[in-house]
Amino acid sequence: MKIGIIGYGFVGKSLHRGLNDSVTVMNIDPLLENNIEDLSNFNPNVIFICVPTPMNEDKSQDITIIKSVIDEILHNNIDSLIVLKSTVLPNHIKEIQNLIPRFVYNPEFLREKHADEDFIKSNLIVFGGNPENTHELAKIYKEYTKCICKEYIHTDATAASLIKYTINSFLSLKVIFFNELKSLFDESGSNESWSNFVDSLSRDIRIGSSHMQVPGHDGRLGYGGACLPKDANALNEYSIKLKNKLNLLDASIKINNQLRSFYDSETQRELDQNIKFTVDDNN
Repeated sequence: MKIGIIGYGFVGKSLHRGLNDSVTVMNIDPLLENNIEDLSNFNPNVIFICVPTPMNEDKSQDITIIKSVIDEILHNNIDSLIVLKSTVLPNHIKEIQNLIPRFVYNPEFLREKHADEDFIKSNLIVFGGNPENTHELAKIYKEYTKCICKEYIHTDATAASLIKYTINSFLSLKVIFFNELKSLFDESGSNESWSNFVDSLSRDIRIGSSHMQVPGHDGRLGYGGACLPKDANALNEYSIKLKNKLNLLDASIKINNQLRSFYDSETQRELDQNIKFTVDDNN
């Protein structure tokens, strides 16, 4: 089995490290000083695309890098199963499907600091696309990766995209709710600690234990990083374009922007994705 990985950031690296030793891998990345043309001679069975999708100035999604990658794959007549792991909205997914017959959308659900562990131990592996293609990829996962999960979700690529965006956007809502709840808790006069209070809530399996820490892992209020702000804004803009605005998500984004605007600057990972926490004076 020969696998090509385009984009060697934390997603590409966790994928590579999660493959069995029997797999021959070629990584393509500008920092590695190679290019997609090199994949022509390598002739991989499958190519995973793991490149960034930063935020545009209008908070929509920038898929320029993905389009460039696909153009080069087509230009070099590479006949491999093409698997996209980058986070991409449904409308763009449809465009890509029209260009590549053997295509599967396989979104990642990784925490950046725990990407290797999350790839191997994930309980959610989604394959979106034509059933023939998704089952081909499922077979590759079963036989050539270290993933423990062997029960997969097979769906169409549009639903796969919405699954990814729904999960991240819901988690962003959860962060904002617990930020506001923390303020209420502090004013309530309780002698209990916030950590014990949150631990009590987490015993209810419907709530879970993630995304309840205030401040967050970066020591700041609200949510930041390279994923949640970008994905929440992208889904929000997508809903507005479809004239089906997600009002709750839109409101939570505005609250988050207010919380994050108190800090002097964005983190480096946020800057890399062109993430800005701008407060609209009209709201």
